Amino acid sequence: MIFRSFVWAFILLASACSSDADAPLTGKKISVLAYGNELAPDKELTKTVLLPAPEDVDEWAQAGGLSHHAMQNPALAPKIIRAWRVDIGKGAGKRHALIAEPVGQKGIVYTIDAKGLVRAFAASNGKTIWEKNVLSDKSSRRLSVVGAGLGLDNGLLFAALGTGEVVAVDAYNGKEMWRTELKSPVRSAPSIYGGRLFVLTADNKLTALAQDDGRVLWQHYAFLEAVSLLGKAAPALDNGIGIAVFASGEIVAFRPENGSLLWTETLGATRMNDASSKINDIRARPVIAGDKVFVVASGGLLSALDLKSGAVLWEREIASVNQPWVAGDVLYVVSSNSELAALDAASGRILWVNQLARWKNPDKKKDRLFWTGPVLAGNRLLLTNSDGKVVAVAPQTGTIIGWDDLGDSESLAPIVMNETLYFLTQDGKLVAYR
Repeated sequence: MIFRSFVWAFILLASACSSDADAPLTGKKISVLAYGNELAPDKELTKTVLLPAPEDVDEWAQAGGLSHHAMQNPALAPKIIRAWRVDIGKGAGKRHALIAEPVGQKGIVYTIDAKGLVRAFAASNGKTIWEKNVLSDKSSRRLSVVGAGLGLDNGLLFAALGTGEVVAVDAYNGKEMWRTELKSPVRSAPSIYGGRLFVLTADNKLTALAQDDGRVLWQHYAFLEAVSLLGKAAPALDNGIGIAVFASGEIVAFRPENGSLLWTETLGATRMNDASSKINDIRARPVIAGDKVFVVASGGLLSALDLKSGAVLWEREIASVNQPWVAGDVLYVVSSNSELAALDAASGRILWVNQLARWKNPDKKKDRLFWTGPVLAGNRLLLTNSDGKVVAVAPQTGTIIGWDDLGDSESLAPIVMNETLYFLTQDGKLVAYR
């Protein structure tokens, strides 16, 4: 089929929570699109893109797949078709947001809807195994019921909620095991590492909780920021080091066991003269790949840092709210200009750029589209947009090689597990391809 390419977006910026359960989400809508700097390939760079071999991935247990967020190239068949489509509950709307990606393990896929309903589905056919609303009677009366994210480990399913609660339930029957209430809405999915959960709250605080009983082990306070994007990036953890990013633009390396800081860095301002450059928030998940950390900010900088020292290895003026994707020695990123770019991970030099369309109606420049991704699976890059399109791109060249229509707006990256691709649409539909 001929690809119908369209593109991009508005990002909802949120601040404090309202006590009115019927009020719309608070905050100011600011366009974070940046049209000032267009990316271009480095003409002097001659490099062949060599992908790591596809690997079987039998679980996607937390946001970003595993704690380091560097999933490389999960196996996926060359040709996939829609296997099933199910309803998870309440989708996004004026009063509710849907920002929690699915997670999966041991043949079960889990979702949380915009009002706190958790469902467990059989990966084979999409049938519901169990469901449970994880909101307490007290929390259900609050506005910010946004499910910030889910995580799985050791037979427990963890739900981080915009009500300020973190809840653990039995992954096989939904029975509640423990509940911890924090003083501020949780805005990140839980990262799981070393028997601990790590979450970020709306007041720009990193909290570590014990996985077995939910007790607070330690907290780190970052600088408060007046304006931030809805949702926060789950920390990355690997090799005994955690990396957390904040709305203030801070990057913090810490010891997971006690929260002691190893180094800090702040992404500086760029020369771009647009709305995005005025926002310090880092919404995209950081990625730990070997001895490097990759971080991209909405304000216009993509940085590679040394994991142990925090030394800046290179920087590029690229703004994004999407997690970069590492595959071997190549880094893929979707910019806020709707540019899909491949960079040499060692130097930051650009290998190729594909300018995705910015509008649903390009002739009238009407209805901006929002792109999410990329995810590399089965040797192709996969992206989704707010018009409900799924696009496949050749990672070696950036050429579009296929597309499909999910039928509804998409703002969450897909997950890959057991050679199956799962999408969660904004109207609350979980769609499986295999």
